[in-house]
Amino acid sequence: MIVLIDIGNSRTKYCLIRVSQRTPITAISNELLSNDYLNDHFSNADKVVVASVNDNDLTDKLSKWCSINKVAYQRVFSETKKNSVTTGYQQPEKLGVDRWLTLIASAQAFPKKNILIVDAGTATTFDILTASGQHHGGWILAGLTTMVSSVLADTTQVHANDKEKESIAFGLNTSENVHNAAWAATVGAIHLAKTQALAQGLALDEIIFTGGNGALLASLLSEPSKVIDDLVIRGLEAYI
Repeated sequence: MIVLIDIGNSRTKYCLIRVSQRTPITAISNELLSNDYLNDHFSNADKVVVASVNDNDLTDKLSKWCSINKVAYQRVFSETKKNSVTTGYQQPEKLGVDRWLTLIASAQAFPKKNILIVDAGTATTFDILTASGQHHGGWILAGLTTMVSSVLADTTQVHANDKEKESIAFGLNTSENVHNAAWAATVGAIHLAKTQALAQGLALDEIIFTGGNGALLASLLSEPSKVIDDLVIRGLEAYI
């Protein structure tokens, strides 16, 4: 049994692979990834493959657990090239491994396509992948929750609740104004990314959303797009 683990800023997602069959993805808070949890859920593992954008505490814990239990351990890092994908970073290791894995998975899912990948999590990241497999760079934008929090933190007279539905409509109260502006700014960035890609000679064939707010963002976009929740895990499969 092989365990694929994606450690994010606040949540860990994982799945098990048995005889080429992948289980559904399980998501837990990072705090739950204890030795007891590992013993209860991964005791039959032959190998653990992990990607992490968090600090090293969790990966150190995983590595130590694997060593004690004689389980093969592999941590994935961004690199210059994998399969058909070549990084756009001059220092490949500086590209977030989650972004690197979404590039690999997108190239496999949509070969020979120009793709915009939008990963809407704690931050919202944008990456352009060309039909040749070249990473053409991207953007990192504050995530939707961070946008709202930053406005509330820095403006003492502005208040908002956390129950607003996703919308880009003009708000009719302060809470709607704050929340809708965050959605509108992010959707606007997506449209600008398309324009910028075209200005650099890349007509987009696909827009892919992933991350916790990916599906909600896709619902606000007027043109066709795809939502792939497990894009990072799919990228990890390339390292088995």
